[in-house]
Amino acid sequence: MEKLRSLLKEAIETHNDFPSKGVRFKDIQSFLVDPELNSQIVDAIRYQVESNFLEPDAIVAFDARGFLHGGMYAYSSDLSFIMARKMGKLPGPVVSQKYGKEYGKDEICIQKGRIVPGKKYLVHDDLLATGGTSAAAAEIILREGGEIIAFQFTIELSYLNGRKALEKYGVPILSTVTFEKPEE
Repeated sequence: MEKLRSLLKEAIETHNDFPSKGVRFKDIQSFLVDPELNSQIVDAIRYQVESNFLEPDAIVAFDARGFLHGGMYAYSSDLSFIMARKMGKLPGPVVSQKYGKEYGKDEICIQKGRIVPGKKYLVHDDLLATGGTSAAAAEIILREGGEIIAFQFTIELSYLNGRKALEKYGVPILSTVTFEKPEE
């Protein structure tokens, strides 16, 4: 796992002032072009889930970058995959939750009926920053009767304290690679 973390830190590109001034955007596109590294990320998710003795029924992942590894992991693990998207991006009735993020406010939606009461959900995204997006999905899951068993992220920006927003759910918060300082 440490070797993968080092490889990821080297591969992840940072774009300054994107999507707005002052934001240092960590871009996973830089390692999506490497099939071996991409596969290792999915293996890292599997390792983290199994080593924490988690047994999810489904993966809830976010548009668009969270869909990539979340979808690959769900497919390779024979799990259901549920899309969480911005308002107006899903057809039919939806359940939604507003939230704040490091550079604005937004609203996340999941199609009504996709969260099944009593089922266990792993929430996955490419990046943990302030935790607002994942906390919003967690609120939808709980409101619909589902159980959150963990949060999993490819990248964590620990200096933005996103863990604090998720600790109240009392489940593991797993990250493949962590950046401790903005300049990393």
